[in-house]
Amino acid sequence: MTDRPAPAALGPDVRALPPAAVGASALFQAYAAGDEAALRFYRWNPWSRADRAEAAQIAAQRARHRHAVADVLAEQNAAWGAAPEVLALVRRLRDPESVAVVTGQQLGLFAGPLYTVYKARTAVRLAERLERETGRPAVPVFWLADEDHDFAEIHRAAFADGPDVRTVTYEDGRLAGLRSAHDNAVPVGRIVLTEPAVADALRGLEAALPAGPHRAEALALARAAYVPGRTMRDAFARLLRALVPDVVLMSVDDARLKALAAPLVRRELSEWPETLAALEARSADLVAAGFHAQVAPSPVNLFWLEDAAPPRPPGSEDDGAPGATEEGAGRRLALDPAETGGTAFEVRGAGRTLALDVLLDAEPWRFSPNVVLRPLVQDVLLPTAAYVAGPGEAAYFAQLGPVYERFGVPMPVVEPRLSLTVVEPSVAKVLDRYGLDVADLSGDLAALWRRLALEASDADLDGVFADARARLSGVLTDLEAVALNVGGELSGAAGAARAAVDHAVDRLETKTVRVEKRAHADVRARLERAQAALWPGGALQERALGPLGVVARHGVGALADLVGAVPLDASAHYVVRP
Repeated sequence: MTDRPAPAALGPDVRALPPAAVGASALFQAYAAGDEAALRFYRWNPWSRADRAEAAQIAAQRARHRHAVADVLAEQNAAWGAAPEVLALVRRLRDPESVAVVTGQQLGLFAGPLYTVYKARTAVRLAERLERETGRPAVPVFWLADEDHDFAEIHRAAFADGPDVRTVTYEDGRLAGLRSAHDNAVPVGRIVLTEPAVADALRGLEAALPAGPHRAEALALARAAYVPGRTMRDAFARLLRALVPDVVLMSVDDARLKALAAPLVRRELSEWPETLAALEARSADLVAAGFHAQVAPSPVNLFWLEDAAPPRPPGSEDDGAPGATEEGAGRRLALDPAETGGTAFEVRGAGRTLALDVLLDAEPWRFSPNVVLRPLVQDVLLPTAAYVAGPGEAAYFAQLGPVYERFGVPMPVVEPRLSLTVVEPSVAKVLDRYGLDVADLSGDLAALWRRLALEASDADLDGVFADARARLSGVLTDLEAVALNVGGELSGAAGAARAAVDHAVDRLETKTVRVEKRAHADVRARLERAQAALWPGGALQERALGPLGVVARHGVGALADLVGAVPLDASAHYVVRP
């Protein structure tokens, strides 16, 4: 049974586009469409109400760590300023019938790209739906990917204002003069914000935010969250808490949570060849079916925290604590099998080898899962009925079925997140004026500008020059015939004459169109403004622009309103006009 909303669910200010129109992969397109060719790589059909209910029942029955996890989440969320309603959601996880709807994302500067908020809001809506469908408590949980160490990917945020896309960065000097990636492998959540870098980032944000009636509100939210002495994790969590106040936040960089997942980690250390074989076989099946393998299989799906101290709880460096440093943050380095057949492992970038028995006896907090093992750690800790995935995540879940089976962990329903582009009124005017859609502005503007400029022209330049070429070609053909009758040696001269005439006409057309374009420079300016808003830097809006831009224009409540305006059906990309 499927239960997609009917097309009538779309309001007058919402339009649906197929995922292909915004560059989705063939696998995601097939999965979003409910195509069996893709669904067979997943345990559950997200479009089936019966599957959703069964997955929830299994997740509730298999939960092993409810109270221990709830204790940690209550502490974490209280430290991040959670309202009583969120702490009540945490308490619901203690109910043996309850389940979680989980999503997560990296700790992008100033809450990262828009789709971070869209994922969280999708989880909230899906939890509400699952509770209606099954009658069991369903709790939305956002997993903070605070152990990721790709600082270069998350240290910037972007905002569109007119034709400009303005980038803001948090620069504390750690990216300067790096000799290798191993030199900057600090888990981003443990980075302690410094006063000069925070002040510069906030000044940059003030300069970059678009104008709007709620601009001061957006700046105030950022300033309240990004405080010197806080960790990047705590700053991100506090801002996301303000933007999505009705979701439970979760950091696994906690010794108590990692102790609960230790059996999974130890099994991966001992049996990694079997995990690798299962992942490689499924990846080959995907490719053979005409899809792609999102994740390149690697031997050991774990990182080691080198030179690290035990994780500190949220808020321990909070509110500009004097002398707060990253001492003990360590480096997150991959473990590679040594040449000794799997009984020892090299710590990549550290220049040393650790024996298997040493790793098996190590404190659980020293290990960090990679992209393959992280979902399993999540689903060992939480009663996960569904995971809200972006297109890339949905693709790698297609590879993970056999891995879940190997570890005996129930795989959740993989629910695609809601995807949308916000079209501000000034941009909507451009689209309407020229009869364009969002996808029309995704590429190079030159051809589009030329077409629109010519359409706006009083003269049909394309038609005029096409007609002239046809008539000149006829005249030249007659002249060539006369010349060849006079003497065959004139063939080259006749050809040269034709080439010269063609070249002259081409040059005249180019210059004429150039002058016409100048006369319609306003067309290009409008297109550039619209493209900057919809495809900033060539990327889809939700992947490039930060949510504080929406807050500046419409207020913090608009984020929930925008996601709430579209059907709970991720088989389309939605264009929303607020």
